[in-house]
Amino acid sequence: MSDFKTLSKYLEDVAKMLNTKVWICEKIGRRLSCIARAGEESYSEAYQVYEDDKYVVFAERQLNNSEESELIIDFIVKYLKVGDCK
Repeated sequence: MSDFKTLSKYLEDVAKMLNTKVWICEKIGRRLSCIARAGEESYSEAYQVYEDDKYVVFAERQLNNSEESELIIDFIVKYLKVGDCK
């Protein structure tokens, strides 16, 4: 797993494309630990975009279509699962 700054840097591109704040949390038992975040804070409701057995991704706006959701999912698969951020 990459460090917080590096992972957040990669996530910044996704947040800019979606025009929302995005953050990734790692599941630790019943708790969630934020491991990366990027984008402008709008202080609005958070929506769960993606979840698997190890990670949960939130965005500050509800994504309108599956194409936007795919950007997040592709990021997760490429950088978190494969470990390309190291």
